[in-house]
Amino acid sequence: MRQNYERLAWIVLVLAFALCAGLFVGVPWALQSYLRYAYTGELVIPEVQEGNLLVTCPGDLIPVAIKEQQDILCQGREDAVVQAQTNDKGFLTIRPRTAPTTTLATVQLYPGTRVTVQKARAPRFPLFSPEPHRLVLGMESGRIRVRITANLPRTMFLQVSTSQALVELKEGDTSIEMNNQASQVVVREGQATVTARANNSNVLVEKQHRVDVLTGNGVTEVMPAEQNLLAGYRDFREPLNTVWKIYKKDQEFPNESQGDVFNISVDERQAIEFSRDGVGWAETGIKQDINRDIRDLSSLVLRVELRVLQQDVPVCGTMGTECPVMVVIDYVDESGELRSWQQGFYYLPDPNPIPNPPFCKTCNPRNKHVPTTNAVWDQWESENFIPILGKVGAAPVLLKSISIYASGHKYQSQVSEVELLGE
Repeated sequence: MRQNYERLAWIVLVLAFALCAGLFVGVPWALQSYLRYAYTGELVIPEVQEGNLLVTCPGDLIPVAIKEQQDILCQGREDAVVQAQTNDKGFLTIRPRTAPTTTLATVQLYPGTRVTVQKARAPRFPLFSPEPHRLVLGMESGRIRVRITANLPRTMFLQVSTSQALVELKEGDTSIEMNNQASQVVVREGQATVTARANNSNVLVEKQHRVDVLTGNGVTEVMPAEQNLLAGYRDFREPLNTVWKIYKKDQEFPNESQGDVFNISVDERQAIEFSRDGVGWAETGIKQDINRDIRDLSSLVLRVELRVLQQDVPVCGTMGTECPVMVVIDYVDESGELRSWQQGFYYLPDPNPIPNPPFCKTCNPRNKHVPTTNAVWDQWESENFIPILGKVGAAPVLLKSISIYASGHKYQSQVSEVELLGE
């Protein structure tokens, strides 16, 4: 049988050309795609603030309790489970491997919270990839507060999945709380996109707003979040003696230091610092007048972010009033009486057989002082004040002022945020 060598030659030539063209286009495209979409793991660092954090690494059946900072969560493996039980609290810090001192985001874990770190990734070739950092969390219960560092050189894509909703964040400061009935998303800074699992309805939630997603339903309408009753920014970016006034008092010895208070930029935060090195006691603080009628409020909550660096008086002194950080709220009740609510924070325990009291002896109510970890930022939130203040006297009607101060002999402490939220 006669063969058509000319046609065979043309077929070979066309196939060779197609293969050459495919390689010419495909190899650069494949290389470009790899350079762009190849990812490597981020550093996820857990740190305990109170109690323990239970960590279950992938492949393990039994959780391990950690009591202090751990360098890398499960050695960088994904799908690690972190749980804060009823009396536990801690946070996760996300950092890039290429710059381990840079914080990309923090995730505060409140008591009763269980999350899974499903993904924590960064582009493997950052010079060739415009893709963002990616953090994906699966939330099973409790409450978290997610803060993404501002002005990152590379954007951050952060997704939190609950049984009712998907929450996508790129910036700001957002609280997410969930239970079997609903998920609630409160945006304090930035914005979040919230999508209901039940019907894929979604909404963009802006700063100082919130939404609820009920089990089996769509997203509710966007509602105002709690209103901060304090003037100015919550993070002390204004100079002192504007909305916050400096004061110094109770200096025991005339020639000793009265202490100092000043604005400071530290750990990517705007904060105030109280410091003193002296003999005898003194009090250094700031105060803001509020003068707000609160008879229409059903909820009043204080949120503070702080850390204590130095302290020489164990706990808060013999009377429980010399704390390195103390917050005092002055108010007027229905009978016209001026009253105060106080909360102290410290890190130095008392080793003596008869220790200093863990509360203020002269205060009513006698709130137990909050222990913190030395030199570690702590985010603290109060219970609702309204019913608490009503139990120690007549119902509160007017908020007069709030003071934040340090007291003692030698102290160094910092406060980076404060909010007094009424609803």
